[in-house]
Amino acid sequence: TRREKMSEQLEELWQYAQSVADEEDKDPTPPDFTKMDREKVERTAQKINKILKGTPGVDSKQRAKARYIEKHFPANIEKYEGQEALLAGRNSYSKTDPEATFMRMKEDHMQNGQLKPGYNVQVSSESQFIIHYSLHQTTNDIHTLKPHLQTYEYLYGALAENLTADAGYGSEENYGYLENVGIEGYVKYNTFDKEEQSYKSKKKKNGKDDFNRNNLHYNAEGDYYVCPMGQHM
Repeated sequence: TRREKMSEQLEELWQYAQSVADEEDKDPTPPDFTKMDREKVERTAQKINKILKGTPGVDSKQRAKARYIEKHFPANIEKYEGQEALLAGRNSYSKTDPEATFMRMKEDHMQNGQLKPGYNVQVSSESQFIIHYSLHQTTNDIHTLKPHLQTYEYLYGALAENLTADAGYGSEENYGYLENVGIEGYVKYNTFDKEEQSYKSKKKKNGKDDFNRNNLHYNAEGDYYVCPMGQHM
């Protein structure tokens, strides 16, 4: 990241300044460059410039770099801290709408998977009526189930007894949450359909499918098969 590059540059210049400094200017305890803020950058850059200005024979490029760092790095660090606060754990945000996150939309007219700023909308329905909705900054539905239900509980003062959702919401964390709040969940995990298809394919391949013709009872007199459910076929 940019902050990491700034830290590396500042540490390199600090090491150079220490290598050319007089004994009285050397610092046996260098700053922790992994944790940078505006105040630390300003203080460190000032120390470096003081050493380089008072030391003869210093490389002019290093002096220019020190002046640049003292002038620009503190403001840049402050700007990056503001951007990280806006991200709030996300990997992107829109400059025109900082609360929006760049996501892949279902409507993709250019057919190039273009990312656009937006929100992940979650909707609850009962008997085909919309009873609740919530907006989320995360693109993955797995992380929206719990906060969606929490806002539902805040509005209605109670939670539903049963919940049905697709495999996009299936996770150990969500199953545990539903159990803890007393909701009977009908939520498939994300590999359920794949495993079910694989299981059926193996049964068919091995001839162990209950509905395979070879496994059905044949009534020769009536010329019909009987399925496992007892239906004539």
